Amino acid sequence: MVLKNARAKVEHYWTNTKKLLAAMSVWGLIFSLVTITHLGVAFDYDDTLVHSDAAFSKAVATGQQLYSEGFWNVVNQNYDLETPKYIPFGLAWVFRIFGFHIAVVTTRPAIGVDPLRKEWRHLVSKGYFIFASDKTAKHSFLQNGNYVLYFGDSDSDIEEARQAHVFPVRIRRDRHSLFKEDYNPGSLHELVIPFSEY
Repeated sequence: MVLKNARAKVEHYWTNTKKLLAAMSVWGLIFSLVTITHLGVAFDYDDTLVHSDAAFSKAVATGQQLYSEGFWNVVNQNYDLETPKYIPFGLAWVFRIFGFHIAVVTTRPAIGVDPLRKEWRHLVSKGYFIFASDKTAKHSFLQNGNYVLYFGDSDSDIEEARQAHVFPVRIRRDRHSLFKEDYNPGSLHELVIPFSEY
């Protein structure tokens, strides 16, 4: 009886070990293929990867002229007030674990951005936190990279990804978002991630 129980335990652990080794083999194969081909996944920043309303509200509260250099400096320096969105942030880490290089593209101007880039250095591949303050810069970045997916919240994000021949994925905005324009989820027949507003 004791021998039978011991044998059952050994078989149980051996089965689990084989499953783990098989999973690691699959991960290793995917990781190798992705890194060899230098595939990437890109994310918009505001309302896609993070809830950034608090940083914008603080910039408004300082009395800076809207969208001036001082305004953007306050927004970019107060990244600690921003909170990651659960599903997009989790997806970014899953892609990172599978070897994809992760890029973040934002339409913010590059004013006082070094601390913000440093904050995201563990997730975002080196040099791939891009400040594309005009639409052509975002489109050009996506088109010239080896990106397979682009996650964005706005209609223009979806259109720019398609123009760059990158598959677009819509992330929902929080219903309390300060930004209301350029946002019609599903209207462009794109994939919309449910519950991604949280």
